[in-house]
Amino acid sequence: MSKIALAVSDRWTPDARVDSIGDFAARLGCSIIAVHVAYGTEGSGADTIPGERVLELIATQLRARQVKVETLMLFSDDLGEAILKTAEEHRATMLVLGLSSKGMLTRLIEGNVAQQIIRGAKMPVLLLPPDWSTPI
Repeated sequence: MSKIALAVSDRWTPDARVDSIGDFAARLGCSIIAVHVAYGTEGSGADTIPGERVLELIATQLRARQVKVETLMLFSDDLGEAILKTAEEHRATMLVLGLSSKGMLTRLIEGNVAQQIIRGAKMPVLLLPPDWSTPI
């Protein structure tokens, strides 16, 4: 069975993107491993939800669509590397990453995880824009 690795941030609450990913996985007969990597002071912003709670909400939404889902909470100083390593260890055939609406200055300071993943991935990567809500 194929597996999709779904990288989830603390700003990524369950929404229409999760429904579309669930439908996509169901059509392909894939299971999902939803991964959140915590770094620094997770959940410190007004628009964030702690990683374990986000994973729980997303897993509930995916299971409601009859998708087999595992969740994994990690802690690392290198978010991109942790996501890539996890996807490889779990033999994911695709990696799905939701982009955030971070500004240029924030990306320069924090780094660009999406860019790191695209360059280091050994599997297809599907990037979802922050305001995307249409079916796959």
